[in-house]
Amino acid sequence: MEITSDIIREVIENKDIFVEFQPIYSLNTKKVIGLESLARGDYKGEIVSPYFLFSYAKENGNVSEVDKICREKAMCAFAEEKSAPALFINFETSVLNFSRQCSEDIVKTASEYNLQPENIVIELDASRVKDSFNLATFADFYRNQGFLIAMDNVSSDPDTANRIMLINPDIIKIDRAIVSNIESNSYNQEVFKSIINIAKRIGAMTVAEGVETVDEVITCMLMGVDYFQGFYFARPEQFNYLFSNEARLKLEDAALRLNLSIKKNPTAVNVQIETYKRIVYDLVTTLVAADTEDYNSVLKKYVNEHKEIECAFLIDEKGFQITDTVMIPGIEILEGYHPAPMGVNHDIKNYFYAIKEQIEDPFISGWYISAATGKSCKTISSHFFDKDNKMIVVCVDLKRR
Repeated sequence: MEITSDIIREVIENKDIFVEFQPIYSLNTKKVIGLESLARGDYKGEIVSPYFLFSYAKENGNVSEVDKICREKAMCAFAEEKSAPALFINFETSVLNFSRQCSEDIVKTASEYNLQPENIVIELDASRVKDSFNLATFADFYRNQGFLIAMDNVSSDPDTANRIMLINPDIIKIDRAIVSNIESNSYNQEVFKSIINIAKRIGAMTVAEGVETVDEVITCMLMGVDYFQGFYFARPEQFNYLFSNEARLKLEDAALRLNLSIKKNPTAVNVQIETYKRIVYDLVTTLVAADTEDYNSVLKKYVNEHKEIECAFLIDEKGFQITDTVMIPGIEILEGYHPAPMGVNHDIKNYFYAIKEQIEDPFISGWYISAATGKSCKTISSHFFDKDNKMIVVCVDLKRR
């Protein structure tokens, strides 16, 4: 079918747009952590690519209208299914070149479909925005409303670091151009590492986009990425076809190969599993007998008694931090870093998600740069039930010796 302007105009006017979803996976937990919505036009049963929809919209000055239709369709479909923790929606950032676009459209649509802001990730492609002030204003506005902000298509652009620091995203999605054949491309590996390091510095999670082979998955995982999205695991589909056995088998296979790679890697850390378990279980035992108002003092006493601990904190069953981040006395905190305050949401973090979904308990992370101190640490988490029978997740960060 030849795509004409008349066809595209009719699709937009009639809102004949549907959405497919591509899962985002955690290899650590072997679970879907979110779904990215991808819009397509529908003309008499024929699919119209979003490229044609948005090209036409740009030529006719109604990009915001088309973008809004796509988001509404995505939220409507997601609300009916709710089979993943988070919905990733794209925002056409080019419109920020002309205005700040801080209306409450996304807020209102989420409320209409009874979706909580903390379950929605707004993806921004910063490379399309020339007005940095408008971009930062937009990100701050929606973050303050409770939405998560993702920086999309992050690559080797020389302005990448500046844009990341400007937006301070919760999630960084590393572009397919960097991920492609990364197992054999030393330049891409260095770019990838630099993005991962920046993400760790600001406490952002990372997604490797467009993975198509198991070698890409393993290489990215060994370099510290958190999540994956791409054709290797699943193509965009409607809900009925999303959670296939094929994807689950690929997750299992990738995890197995990763473990074999780590065992063969002479630089891999020999993790003292039993010691780590003892540290968190001893704290859990103490907390079970404590009253809620005493949690901070229990954490402070425990941290003070264990020199290997950097800090400890507690999270409720919804992912919100319910105590201070209790630090070891006198610990050095590098410039630009700070302990998370009470009330911060951790629901997309592996150390919370793995416990909540009963995937791994205790959960033991790899080494990464602490958002609290700027130094290398490892997080161990477990859980207990308080006196009201509500689950509390215990998190302990260990210092690297």
